[in-house]
Amino acid sequence: MSSPKKPFRVIIVGGGLVALTAAHILSKADIEFVILEQHEDLLPEIGSLLTLWPPTFRVLDQLGVLSAVQPVMSKVNAGITMSADDGTIYSQIEPNATVEPNHGYSIQVTHRPRFIEALHRTLPEDVKSRIKLNKRVVSVNVSDEEASVECADGTTIKGSIVIGADGVHSRTRQCMQALAEGKPPPDKAKSPFVSTYRMLFGNIPIPPGLGRGINYECSTERVSTQLVTGETQAWLGIYEALDKPTSERIRYTDEDKEELIQKYEHLYTAPGYRFRDVYPTHTGRVGLINLEEGRVDKWSWKRVVLVSDAVRKLEPHAGLGYNSGLADMVVLTNKLRNLLKTDPSPTTKQLELVFADYQKDRLRDESTVHTMSIRRARQTAWLTPFNRIMCKYIAPWTHFAYIGLVYIWGPVVSRVPVLEWLEETSLPKTHHVPYKYYPLLDGSRNSFSKDSRSNHWSIYTGAAAVAAALTAVGFRYYRRV
Repeated sequence: MSSPKKPFRVIIVGGGLVALTAAHILSKADIEFVILEQHEDLLPEIGSLLTLWPPTFRVLDQLGVLSAVQPVMSKVNAGITMSADDGTIYSQIEPNATVEPNHGYSIQVTHRPRFIEALHRTLPEDVKSRIKLNKRVVSVNVSDEEASVECADGTTIKGSIVIGADGVHSRTRQCMQALAEGKPPPDKAKSPFVSTYRMLFGNIPIPPGLGRGINYECSTERVSTQLVTGETQAWLGIYEALDKPTSERIRYTDEDKEELIQKYEHLYTAPGYRFRDVYPTHTGRVGLINLEEGRVDKWSWKRVVLVSDAVRKLEPHAGLGYNSGLADMVVLTNKLRNLLKTDPSPTTKQLELVFADYQKDRLRDESTVHTMSIRRARQTAWLTPFNRIMCKYIAPWTHFAYIGLVYIWGPVVSRVPVLEWLEETSLPKTHHVPYKYYPLLDGSRNSFSKDSRSNHWSIYTGAAAVAAALTAVGFRYYRRV
């Protein structure tokens, strides 16, 4: 007589934002799981800025936590691009005047620790108990019927699959790649990502005279500053291009931070404020990190699958990271849930097909997302003469930010999936741009092909609009010469 099969169980490595949101998602899907976080606390050591897209609010609404996170959010009412050298304003935009009517929700920012606290507070107590702290994963093992991880404290955790949500330096990814190559897990592995910039960041009170909900970005050669005001606080940053791109992991010292601050204290951060005027008001610790960029080719192997920063790293100017990682979990959970409805104990082959399908789905908009991230970074901290010309002349004269919101960013937003089985209650019915996906409460895929085609046409229209705008710039430049 065969022994009864074990219930399907997910092991999530990493306890960051995407993993905490996954706890909400998997508990709503009635999928058993455990989260292993290597630190003794879920809160980051240094609080930083977090940006949320409209589709992310749709999922938070489905999870029943939208009302809990809204008090810690701030709308981005304006974006102002300036010269970091002399404070000249290059361009201004009110993004949510376009985004909110088009997509139902606005672009909003929050303090990362407060958002984490809201996500954790809204978890049921029995779900919170599945989050295990001080569990540093050192190795991953896979057999035909299960997966397991070994932790530094000597414990072994067994389950059906392993989801690596453990960030840019993912130990899960390192172990998965070693398993695929038939090698032992390395003590130290070279990062698949490359850093072109580094960022110094901290938190400050809102400087007197500055409005709420404004993103100030000040640009010059190879460096930029950013000051974002929320409702109750502000966030401050310096982005500097490295002497040469690197894949090395660098831990900066307090002396490194002080050297960078003194080097750029003269740069503007907002109208009437240089860095030296606002930095002394900072509260808490200040961070200095390299900003990795890139994407890995292989997202899964047998019973191991990767999500979020373990598979892609986006430069933070465009605020795409958490939103992309959440979309990973949405797509992966939709597919896992559908598989488990037909087979509660799927084989490794079945899981491999689901993981491959997940990667295929997520890759559809990956190139556009990476391009937006890369160009946004270089348009603010200029690496080339074209970056400078784009920031100072082309973007302001062509209203390029508006064109990008409507014809490039907008179509990507409209194609972001939601959880198929949970009701959505707060999306305004009057949003102008239809989404491709809505909850499947009747059990069939709710994909509006007509709306999808209209979004593709928008991309072509946007290309034409950009071409026309660039032509206009050419004429205007010719007339000035």
